[in-house]
Amino acid sequence: MATGTRGGSMDGVTTWVGLAAPGPAAWTFDPVMVGALLAAASVYAAGVAHVRRTIAGSVPVDRIASWYGGLTAATIALVSPLDAYADVSFLAHMFQHVLLTLVAPPLLALGAPVTLALRATRPATARRLTHVLAGPVAAALARPAVGWVLFVGVSWAVHFSPLFDLSLRAPTWHAAEHVLWLAAALVYWWPLVGVDPSPHPVSFPARLLSLFLTMPAMSFLALSIFSAGTPLYPTYAATPPPWTPDALGDQRNAAVAMWLIGNIGLVIAMLIVASAWKRHDDERQRREDARLDAAAEPM
Repeated sequence: MATGTRGGSMDGVTTWVGLAAPGPAAWTFDPVMVGALLAAASVYAAGVAHVRRTIAGSVPVDRIASWYGGLTAATIALVSPLDAYADVSFLAHMFQHVLLTLVAPPLLALGAPVTLALRATRPATARRLTHVLAGPVAAALARPAVGWVLFVGVSWAVHFSPLFDLSLRAPTWHAAEHVLWLAAALVYWWPLVGVDPSPHPVSFPARLLSLFLTMPAMSFLALSIFSAGTPLYPTYAATPPPWTPDALGDQRNAAVAMWLIGNIGLVIAMLIVASAWKRHDDERQRREDARLDAAAEPM
């Protein structure tokens, strides 16, 4: 975290004594967060090894790469100096936010951990997991509309409530906020990626529509932050960022980053979905052509 100690309060704003910008070696260490990341990496690796050893099967390399790519993005967001800089700069926070909502979750979903769990666990455990996936909670969370409301709603609620500034001062809420972002983003991306089994498979048009509707919602959030005439968060206002003269300039830079990077990320996601849709239709057409050719052959 950033070095320095919190001092007294002036006009309700916490001041910092001896505050210094985090250095390049300012890696953070939250035992719970680090433990969760290591557990996710280890359990997935154990599942891959079990499938290879006992089922004589394999897990696609691209799924393995996606899972560990997602964990890498989450590690950069939560453990690297980026997390330390986010304590003193809203711009750094925004890069962290992008990693936790637009990069790590879709990569983790592409890793298909549910499919791996169904293959690697005992039959009784797999049946229980299947029962959970068929339950009302999973069915509700699998609907794109629910994921969209959570994804957009959490971003708006956190950034325009006292909770965000509280996270800059309270380590427990700081961790809870990250979990909230990641969880909401996973619920949003999981059905859109569509690799794991789902009680409500999402069509390609519905996936594109969800991504398209996310763009104006997040753009309006960025515009609202950019348009603010004063710093929105007292802690940032009392802690000049290390690379801009004032907190308001840093806040506006963060809003531009949210709008630019967020929209680019969503456009890329839409292009990937559109490409997958075309491949799906081409494959279906090839199967239909093969069926018709087989039916036309003389007996």
